[in-house]
Amino acid sequence: MVLLKGFFIILNGVGMLKKYFYISILLGAIALSGCTDDEDGSKEVTAESLTTEQSTAINNEVNTTKTEEAAPIPLNLTQEQKEEYYQKYVAIIEKVNAENNEDFELELEPITDFLDEYWFEVAEFEKLVKERAKASMIVLENNERYHPMSVPKTTKLQIGSKEVFITFTGSFNTQLNSAIPGGRQEFSVFDGISSEVADVDGSWIQLGYNDTLIDDRSTYVIDVAGKYSQSGIISTHAISLKFNCNKNGGIN
Repeated sequence: MVLLKGFFIILNGVGMLKKYFYISILLGAIALSGCTDDEDGSKEVTAESLTTEQSTAINNEVNTTKTEEAAPIPLNLTQEQKEEYYQKYVAIIEKVNAENNEDFELELEPITDFLDEYWFEVAEFEKLVKERAKASMIVLENNERYHPMSVPKTTKLQIGSKEVFITFTGSFNTQLNSAIPGGRQEFSVFDGISSEVADVDGSWIQLGYNDTLIDDRSTYVIDVAGKYSQSGIISTHAISLKFNCNKNGGIN
C-alpha cells in the first residue's frame, strides 16, 4: 500500500509538470504574438509618418517656388495698327509726365524708329513707361586708384527689376604742389568725360556735363546728363560724380 501510494504521488507530480509545461508554451506563444503585432504596428506608423513628412516637404517646396515674371510678348501689327497703337502710346507718355513730379519728362521714339520688338499691348507698354518714370541712378562704390588719364566710374540705372550699368570715364592731369609740406599731387586740368552703356537692348547718349574743382584742388565734381532709350521710351538722367586725387596722384 505504501508503494502504491508513492506511485500515485509520482504520477500526480508528472501530471502537474506537464500542465505547467503546456501553460508555459501557451504563454510564450501569446507573448511572441503580441511582440509581432507591436513591431508590425510600429513599422506601419513609421512608414505612415515618413510618407506624411515627405508629402509636407514636397508641398512646402511647391508653395515656396517662385515663378519668374514672363517678359511681354511683342505684337505682330500691320502698319495701320502700328499707327493706332502709337497714338495710344503718346497718350500714355503725356499722362505719366503729367503725374510725374521729377525734373525730367519721358519721350517717345519717332514711329519710324520703332523696332518690331517695341510693339506691346497697351497695358504692358504703360507698365514699362511707369517703371521708367520711377527709375533711379546710383554710383557704385569703388576705392581702387587709377591713372589720371583714365578714371572709370560705374553707375547703376534701376528700372523696375531691370538693372542697367553705365560707365563714365574721366580724364585728368595732376601736378605736384611743393608748397605743401612733403609735397602733394593735385588736379591741374580736367580733359573731359565720356560714357557708355553695357546693355545690348538699350542705348545711352551723353548730353553734356559741368565740372567743379573743390577741396583745395583735390576733388572734381562732374555733373553729367544723358538719355537712355529702350523699348521706344526715352528718359533723361543726371548724375553727380566725384573724383578724388590722393597725395601720390592716384584717382578714384
